[in-house]
Amino acid sequence: MNRRPSSLVQASRRFVERVGAAIETLGAGGQRVVVAVSGGPDSTALLVALHALRRKSSADIAAAHANHALRGKDSDADEQFVRELCGRLHVPIACRRLPVGIDARDRDEGIEATARRLRRAFYSDAAMELNARFVATAHTADDQAETVLHRIVRGTGLAGLAGIPARRELTAGVSLIRPLLAIRRTEVLEFLAARGQLAREDLSNRDLRFTRNRLRHEVLPYLAEHLNPQVAEALVRLAAHAAAAQEAIGQQTAKLRRRAVVREHTRQVTLDVAPLRRASTFLVCELLRQIWVDHSWPLQEVGQADLERVARLAHDDGAAWDLPGAVRAARIRGRIIIERIA
Repeated sequence: MNRRPSSLVQASRRFVERVGAAIETLGAGGQRVVVAVSGGPDSTALLVALHALRRKSSADIAAAHANHALRGKDSDADEQFVRELCGRLHVPIACRRLPVGIDARDRDEGIEATARRLRRAFYSDAAMELNARFVATAHTADDQAETVLHRIVRGTGLAGLAGIPARRELTAGVSLIRPLLAIRRTEVLEFLAARGQLAREDLSNRDLRFTRNRLRHEVLPYLAEHLNPQVAEALVRLAAHAAAAQEAIGQQTAKLRRRAVVREHTRQVTLDVAPLRRASTFLVCELLRQIWVDHSWPLQEVGQADLERVARLAHDDGAAWDLPGAVRAARIRGRIIIERIA
């Protein structure tokens, strides 16, 4: 971070240019974009960069802040920081207090899964309220590397290696985009320093009881120091290759889905075992993964081994499995019935 002022200014300009190029690549150029702003360095940098771009183009921005109400006064201070920042930048903002703790207890669901679900719903509502077709989150290349490594350690398939997608559908007519996904966190901090822009720090991000934090603060630095200084970049490249392969596999999965699905509802999907028997276990697992995603079932809690157990039901009549996230899969004669029971 000890760089001459002129080099920081140049880094700041490059950062804004890269964000602008990413926005264009993601199809959001000239469109209103709602920036999901927590108040942390990454999302603050994204908001400030898009504000700088707004002055140079016809693009428009708004902001959305989700107060998870999990850290008491610190959570409220985060919200106040974001409100004041948006006020200075003259950016319209939507804020919502999310009852994460209460909702998690009511649904017997993990805190992180509950927070993700409530955030998605809020961002969808904010996009509608603020008349936007895009919601931008500030995931960086470091987040991508951490995600891929986390999934490798936990156990994953090819889809998991693809990591965080740069763009996906949030809800009908609204896309979630990640313009910082190719940008390192060090670049984010340099940009904020060049702008003299402060950001909030969530101290829970340093709590090593959480696996992601341990990967971020201990495992990845160790790998970079002792094995490969470019380990983060290597993991990001792996994600890109896996994503390209996954796109081709997705076409085959769609064909299998058309043949195998007998009935499909929000909480229950019925599959015909005949086409599943003819397909590879790998392709059946990909179909199951897509079903989980499409119905917003808690895939984060389900590992590759769980999906393989369900795939084996095509050959095991009368068998059944209780899966993480309150999902049950059972083979009944020539059908596999997968049901969210909570």
